[in-house]
Amino acid sequence: MNTSHKNRSAFQAMLTGAGVAQLFTLGIGFLFLLLFCAIAFHMKDPDSVILPLSLCALYIGCLAGGFAAVRVSGDGILSGCISGGVTMLLFRLIALLPFPAPEFSPVQAGIFFALIPVFSVCGSIIGKKRRSASPRHRVRRR
Repeated sequence: MNTSHKNRSAFQAMLTGAGVAQLFTLGIGFLFLLLFCAIAFHMKDPDSVILPLSLCALYIGCLAGGFAAVRVSGDGILSGCISGGVTMLLFRLIALLPFPAPEFSPVQAGIFFALIPVFSVCGSIIGKKRRSASPRHRVRRR
């Protein structure tokens, strides 16, 4: 019975990590989107860089979300994968709203959405705490 409580708390930690990661994904992504909009605003032809810069902001936000998910939950790749899946579903739902947007082929849109969990998992790999190779204290010698 103790193991089910332990598994339940680990699952709750991963869900909490995924929820906090959504805040980081949206917040960091929004900040980078503002930065990239300022960069594009000062260009002669901003229309040519809107899509690449907005995708960069999205994927940087996903990296930050994966990083936050692993730091909050303490788990590794699984928390980043859950966070990326939730982010992908969230952005897929946003994409269904009737805003004017460029038309993509289904292959392109599939690749753009499939990269969201990949970047989130990469962020969780980067953010995973590792043990240091060297001991933290000196060994006393005689």
